[in-house]
Parts: sequence; C-alpha cells; structure tokens
Amino acid sequence: MKNEITSQKIVIAERDNIAALIENGRVSEFYVNRGEILLGDVYLAQVENVLPSIDAAFVNVGSDKMGFLHAQDVMKKGALQDKLAPKQKLVVQVVKEPTGHKGPRVTTEISLPGRFLVLMPNEAGINVSRKISTVKERARLKSIVSLLKPVGVGVIIRTEAEGQSEADIQEDLEILLEKWNGIVTSAETVTAPALLYRDQDLLYRVIREACTENTEEIIVDTAFAMNRLQNLLQTWHMNKDIKVTLYKGTEPLLVAMDIHKEIKAALQTKVNMPSGGYLYIQTTEALTVIDVNSGKFVSSATQDETILKTNIEAVHEIARQLRLRNIGGMVIVDFIDMTSRVDKLAMMEELELALEPDKAKPQVGQLSDLGLVELTRHRQGQAISEIFAKKCPHCQGNGYIMEDIKYASATADGEYRAKAAKMKLPLSGFKKAGNNNGGGQKFKNNRNDSKPKTDETETLEENVEVTVEVTNPSVTAQEEMQAVADNKKKKGRKNTKFNKNKVKETVAQETADAELSSTVIPQEAEIEPVIEKDAEVKTKKEKAVEKTEEISDNTEVAETPKKGRRPNRGSKAKSRKTTKKKAENEE
Repeated sequence: MKNEITSQKIVIAERDNIAALIENGRVSEFYVNRGEILLGDVYLAQVENVLPSIDAAFVNVGSDKMGFLHAQDVMKKGALQDKLAPKQKLVVQVVKEPTGHKGPRVTTEISLPGRFLVLMPNEAGINVSRKISTVKERARLKSIVSLLKPVGVGVIIRTEAEGQSEADIQEDLEILLEKWNGIVTSAETVTAPALLYRDQDLLYRVIREACTENTEEIIVDTAFAMNRLQNLLQTWHMNKDIKVTLYKGTEPLLVAMDIHKEIKAALQTKVNMPSGGYLYIQTTEALTVIDVNSGKFVSSATQDETILKTNIEAVHEIARQLRLRNIGGMVIVDFIDMTSRVDKLAMMEELELALEPDKAKPQVGQLSDLGLVELTRHRQGQAISEIFAKKCPHCQGNGYIMEDIKYASATADGEYRAKAAKMKLPLSGFKKAGNNNGGGQKFKNNRNDSKPKTDETETLEENVEVTVEVTNPSVTAQEEMQAVADNKKKKGRKNTKFNKNKVKETVAQETADAELSSTVIPQEAEIEPVIEKDAEVKTKKEKAVEKTEEISDNTEVAETPKKGRRPNRGSKAKSRKTTKKKAENEE
C-alpha cells in the first residue's frame, strides 16, 4: 500500500483566516492565521535577562510571555555574556509559537521564504534543495543565483525552482530583498519591543506552501482573493491546469464544504478507522501518546493477518493525524504486538513511506520489544487543539472534578463526645462511658436546662443517626439491658431512703400526739380560762411539726449528694445493716 496523492484541492476562507488542504477526498492539513504571535514574525526585541546557567536569554517581544533565545541561535561567536547584555536591542524571528505556559522561541538567524528561494540575510553562501537530484539542474540554478544575489547574503534554492527561468528566479529574489530592506528601515525608526514584519497574507502563504502540480482546484470566498490568486498563479506560471472557483453561497465556505466537521473530529480523542479499528490520541505537556486497537476488525483469516492489516491502516491514519492536528515534539505509538519479524519490517517500511510527504520531517526510531515506536516531529506553529480549544473552567483540563472530603478533626471528636455524655443521648458508641462517669447526677441536673438547648440537641441527634448505623445490634442490646438493671438498683435505693424518712416522721408524730393528749381537759374537770397554757400548747404543736420538717429536710439535703456518687460495695453492705438495726431498735 503506497501513500500516493492522486488529487488535491485547496479551500481558502479569508473571512475566517482558515485554509484546508484536501488530499484524495480527505482533509490532511489546516492553515490558520490566528494568535498574537505567529510563526515567522520578525520583532525588534529587547534583552531582559541573560542566564549563563542555562546558556540562554529572555527577550521582550511586546507580549506577556518572554521570548526564549538560546546561545546557539545567536550569530556572534564567544560566550553568551559577551554576545548579549541587558537592555540590548535585537532583531529576532519567531521559530516556535507560544504553547501553554511557555513563551515563543526566537532566533537571530532571519529567513524570509519565497516561492522559489529563501533569503538568509545574516548568512553567506548558496544551498540547493536535496530533492533536486539532477546535477546539471543544480549547477544551473546555483550559477543563476550567484550572479543575482548581493554580496554577504545567503540564499536557499527550493524544490519549486526546478525548471524555472532566470527571470522568475530574479523576480522572486527582488521581492525578498525588498522585504528585508523594509525590516531594516523599520528597526532603525521604531522603539523596542515592536513588530517589524508579518506574513499576513494567508492566500500567499497557502499557495506558496501547498500548491503543487497535483492541485486541481482552489476555492476562495471573496472577489479580492480571487483577483490576487489569479495574479499569483500567472506570475508563477501555475495557471494552466488549476481551476479557480469563487464561492457565492449563503452559508460560510467552511460549513458548505464540511470543513467544520473535520475540525471538530480533529479535536476528539478517539479516531475511527474504516476497517473497524480505532486510535486513541492523547496529548500531554511532554509528549503525545497514540494507542492502536483492532476494534471490530475481524474479517481476516488468521490473527496475524488481522494485526498486520490493522497496524498498516493505523500507520497511514497516524501520518494524516500528525499533519492535521499539527502535533510536534515526542510521539509514542503503541502498535498491536506482532510475532513475525517480516510483519514488523513491513509495518516500519510503510511508516517511513507514509511520513515522507510531511514537511515537518519526522524522525522515526526503532520498534521496541513491547511494540512501541518513538518518533519526533518538528513543531511548526500551534497545535489545532491550542487554537480551537481551551481548558475547562471547572476541571482545569484534568478531565475530572475532585469531591470535597470532609475530614473529622480531633477537637470536633472531643466536643462531640463531651456533648453526648452531657445530654445522655442513647449513643451506642458512648453509652458505657456515660453510665460509668456519674451519668445519673448529670442527667438530673440537666433536666431544667433541656429546654434552652434545643439547637444542641438537634445537631447531636443528626450525629446520632450516623453513629447508630455503624454499631453492632448485639452490643447495643447488651448495653440497654445493663442500663435497665442499673436503673432498677437506683430505684431500690431511693425507696429505702424514702421509708427511712417516713419512719422518722411517724415517730415524731407519735411524740407530738402524746404531748397533746396530756394537755387535753377531762369531761369532769372544770374549765379554767388560762390563755397562756393554750398558747404554750399551740407553740409545742408548732415546734413539734417544725422539728419533724427540719429533720426531714436535713435528711434530704444530707443524702442528696450521695445519690450522684456510687459508693463502694463494702460501704453499701455496712450501711444497709446499720439501717436495719436502727429500725428494729426504734420499733
């Protein structure tokens, strides 16, 4: 299977600054002129900082991101401190557009591309493209350029110059020299940082880079673009077999040609292949990973044949996706594992052929034992995901949102335990601690305070629901039975104390009745009007009643604090015996 280009079409939407190259009925590459800093821009920059530790300097090009200038990209010889100094002005060109949090990479080696030539103002010499293989043609082109170019200027002869006349080459060289003179004049008049030159004409750039002998049709969306396109094709002698069309529809040109669907598909992670297999393409900050899967492709007779066909089909789709998405840097491809060495060689040979038309010149490494292939591709401008997509404001590009984890602190746990013990709530986790630490006294004292603490009780009840779900039912049943037994013991103690007080009250009442009976007058005795004695009798009655009340009050006051404490077992037995003996003696 060879990756031959049989038909080619170019769609240029100047209103949107987007162009698309369609090869064999499928979009293979996008050209976009968007952004603050573009590839090939020439700036008058100012050196901000020189860092010998990384052998580089940072220059200000008028953007919020500083330009990175490596020592190898500076034309002069010697150490970096001798070449550059802070606040120095330089004419630099952007060789790598800003990506992510990185700024643009710049160089002092200026190059101005044309249709047939590339002008290198700061270099000397003439170089010819390697694709021009004829020795006679290489010598002819080199002799023409050596006679035309000024002294001290370097020129690279492009592949498109093959077979062109001396007049066409001279005209292209004059256009490039005029551009360079304009850059030099602007650098002397403006203040740094400033933009000196930009190839703003998308039409000129696309025709220069993409138009070849296989191009059949070029479609534009404005009349002004139509006129300039016809002039360019006539100047470059390319108007013989190319059809030029002006789009006059009501819809946008990219929508009418279904280019917008290709842009959306190029932003997806999964890429489906015609046979049923698919690719997973994921780009990170460091590299791009491509995973090959067979999917539903099962039409082959054997497993090895299925794997080979899937890998070869994936090779051509990967070569297309690299150009379409403008992926640069390190790329790792995980092919399906193959056992046959012949199949591995066939796949690697097909990969080299598929990547040959790519102008970014990918460099392919070896196939590892795990079926991984490493390749590097020169970064040219921004990737399509950086132009047409932006990070999610919620997940910041991670692809997931982390849930809020509510961690329990040590202080909150202590406060919860203290409140649970104080309110005597039926918490299974804290019942034993509440019963052993004098819970009866605290519960009695907090009866009056239960009304104003409604908010606390509500919050604690909510927490109770959480703790009850975790407890063991058997443990809670045993604790409840223990609590019932403790309550019965307390009730028994209260009844004995109550009977003791009642006995004292009955004894005091009998003594008072005895005294009153002695003062009662018999029926046969005469009544003597002695008021003082009656008053004394009344006072005695009152005193007897008061004494009994005082005795009962004192006994309650003295015994109430004993209810909160739990006496030792030995003291309990002794106190019970003494009370029984006292009751028998009094009877």
